[in-house]
Amino acid sequence: MTAKLVSSSVAAPGFFGLNTQESSITLAAGFALQADNCIIDKYGRLGARKGWSYLTSGSTGVNLKGLHRFIDIAGAETILSWSDTTFYSGTSTLTTITPTTDNTIADSNWDVATLNDKAYFFQRAYKPMVYDGALGTLTDVEDEATYSGTVPNANVVLAAYGRLWAADTTADKVTLYWSDLLDGAAWGSGSAGSIDLTAIFTQGSDKIVGLGAQNGQLIVFCQNSLVVFSDTDSQETLDPATLRLVEVIQNVGCNSRDSIQNTGTDIVFLSDDGLRTLGRVIQEKSLPMRDISKNVRDDLVRDINGVSKETIRAVYSSDDAFYLLLLPGYQRIYCFDMRQPLPDGSARVTLWDNQTQTAMLSLPNELYFTQTNGIAEYTGYTDNSTIYRLKYYTNYFDFGDSTQVKILKRIAVTVIGGSGQDFVLKAGFDYTDSYQSYPAVLATRTVYEYNVGEYNIAEYQSGTLADTTRASAGGSGEVLQVGFEANVNGSELSIQKMDIFVKQGRIY
Repeated sequence: MTAKLVSSSVAAPGFFGLNTQESSITLAAGFALQADNCIIDKYGRLGARKGWSYLTSGSTGVNLKGLHRFIDIAGAETILSWSDTTFYSGTSTLTTITPTTDNTIADSNWDVATLNDKAYFFQRAYKPMVYDGALGTLTDVEDEATYSGTVPNANVVLAAYGRLWAADTTADKVTLYWSDLLDGAAWGSGSAGSIDLTAIFTQGSDKIVGLGAQNGQLIVFCQNSLVVFSDTDSQETLDPATLRLVEVIQNVGCNSRDSIQNTGTDIVFLSDDGLRTLGRVIQEKSLPMRDISKNVRDDLVRDINGVSKETIRAVYSSDDAFYLLLLPGYQRIYCFDMRQPLPDGSARVTLWDNQTQTAMLSLPNELYFTQTNGIAEYTGYTDNSTIYRLKYYTNYFDFGDSTQVKILKRIAVTVIGGSGQDFVLKAGFDYTDSYQSYPAVLATRTVYEYNVGEYNIAEYQSGTLADTTRASAGGSGEVLQVGFEANVNGSELSIQKMDIFVKQGRIY
């Protein structure tokens, strides 16, 4: 008797994101073992990420390494950027800013904060500098008319609660400094001050890596612990005159200054064992941590240990609802979808490869990258007119019986977008990297607006294009993996559904 076809349907391929931690045979069908150059879109589909396109024209080899959004008191916006040696303002055209400084600038690892109509640039072993938007100048902080005390040559700066907070100098990794209220040049007058955290650390020495602010509290991210400060009132501000220690959280720390990103309701940061969030539960007055990278933890830890922590960059985009962690040494981005956590508290993760940017900046409705020849925008579906490759591979299926041979007969995939798009379906057996390929092409269709295409003259297709393509397939094995690969070349593309049909063969 002829064996019946057995099917397995993946209704939302890759909806749970990557999972390289668990045994692939036991994973839920929504996980992926590979998801390159993808995002989880707002409809829960695995789709192509956007690409990037230059905003800057006429610049060659500026090799930008950082960006800062400066907004003056009147609300006017200026994008500041810099390379290893040069500073600029603007986006479509980069205007050089020549600093008046005692620094001999040869590095680009600036931390920048805006306070009271000025932007302050801090970097370890350099004199801090200040940008005056009204004058268009960049000068040393110590040359300000209101300068007092000694501004720390710190590597970390945060503007919060009406003042600058700074830490991590070449000689001192344990002191937190703050300026006078609304004056980033006053470090020895008014309410300016400092605190040595040595007596606070509970397990020996530690060092400050970064700073954050949330709900009237100041978070000091150290290498091996987190120190939380507040003051004596309940307002969402902080007065250092009544500074009090809330909590010291041990056995978890931060290893990268620029991984610290505030999402508005939470703070995301990179630790030695993965990416974490610091969530404040107001009712319980507690600060639980959540590991959002647990499904790719080993891969992520391996990658961050292979690069300099000071080159790691991150950004949170509220418009796209994702956190991007950039590892320039590998030209790789880990994309964490922040819309809704998985049941285990982790985030959906995908990978972007061949990422040539060096820094990122999130703005309302926009996301900027620094590139070799200027500032680029996250937009469109090519990388500066260059195609990129989308790859998705399922976990392994045994169709409920790991002892019986499965004979692959057919694969069907429903794809959204990509009219006339070439793509390749892949199938492999028994955990090998050798795949059989089944090329396919989506139907060519045109989206017509109402009253533009007439019935019986043109095919009427409203909204987003959808097409289901079926391919006859072959091969056999105990477990099966299916993949989808396509070159993204200007069109949105996402996967709605995959159906896999097999016949059951002999029992091993």
